[in-house]
Amino acid sequence: MKRYINLICFSLLQSISPISLAHEIGPETYGKGSELALCKPYRHEKFITVKQMKLTEKFPGVKKFIIDEDWRTQGLDSSEFPLSVPLIIDHPISGTTIGVFDRNYNKTFRVASFFGRSEIKIMEQSIIQGRLGGRSATGTNDVMSIAILTDKGEYLVINGCDGVFPVNQKLARTLANYPVSQGKAFIMISSLGSTGLRINQIGKKTIQAWKTVYKNWDSDSDSINKEVLIKSQ
Repeated sequence: MKRYINLICFSLLQSISPISLAHEIGPETYGKGSELALCKPYRHEKFITVKQMKLTEKFPGVKKFIIDEDWRTQGLDSSEFPLSVPLIIDHPISGTTIGVFDRNYNKTFRVASFFGRSEIKIMEQSIIQGRLGGRSATGTNDVMSIAILTDKGEYLVINGCDGVFPVNQKLARTLANYPVSQGKAFIMISSLGSTGLRINQIGKKTIQAWKTVYKNWDSDSDSINKEVLIKSQ
């Protein structure tokens, strides 16, 4: 009988969708329709077209970086990208956007972030310290939710998947007007299997860069534009 109960419990655990773990923090999924489409539903589609990103806003004085290598050299945690400064990214496939990279370490984790005009990407890695002071990644945790303080005495919670969070008008406005408190800036992140949102410090210069990255954000020109061509049966 005990073995039978254990098997039932195991089956129930297996049936829980990974995305449901993001709801341990309690919020409803933010955004409706195509305004802030999560990436998970598109996995059930066979063919999707995504329009290349283009910048209609002018950003004088912002350096342009052309991606001409793959993830081994120019990944999210690459040392090639300057941190905490606005940067125009020219991607050979997805197009051109502007964003800012941020990175945070402690002895066991590294959080690498890209706050882009059209989407945010966050990667949390477990790391080990080398004998000579270097760091090596030992694993990656999927970031499922983020929370960002607004200038209205509340915080905005966004559920995404695989560490990807599309930007909409409210999120862009929240980032552009982020209130720095007592000289420090934070967001909260929740990764797959964690017990809730955990605080993560963001560089003050990154916060300043948000004002450039998200200025005059427009839903028509700056949203990720996806179209499903063939649905799965």
